[in-house]
Amino acid sequence: MAVHGLDHVNIVTDHLEDTVRFYAQLLGLERRQSMGATMGFNGAWMCDTSGHAIVHLVERRPQGHEGHEPGLPTAAVHHVAFKAEGFADTLALARELDPTVRVNDRQFVGLRQIFLTDPNNINIELNFAED
Repeated sequence: MAVHGLDHVNIVTDHLEDTVRFYAQLLGLERRQSMGATMGFNGAWMCDTSGHAIVHLVERRPQGHEGHEPGLPTAAVHHVAFKAEGFADTLALARELDPTVRVNDRQFVGLRQIFLTDPNNINIELNFAED
């Protein structure tokens, strides 16, 4: 078996619409119906420009998500990182969405990076290799 990359991230949330808006505004992802809807899960699939659902959002249910507490720090999963383009525009938007944004401007490995937190307290890293 060979792994070629990360397929998607699944986020259980108590703030579905805020989370949809966050990923749509920040990353330009398009909301599509979650395949989980046929199984009774309310949620959304957030798709990249090729139509691939890279962020799956699922609204937390009392039965089926026992032990998951959205909003607590992400514990063992420290952050989710995305390859991105358009550093300056993204930074301006990120500062509107999260006033605690942090920036690494080529201090490590030659990347420009933006770090912020989504509505579920998940650390997000945006990497800009060419900007």
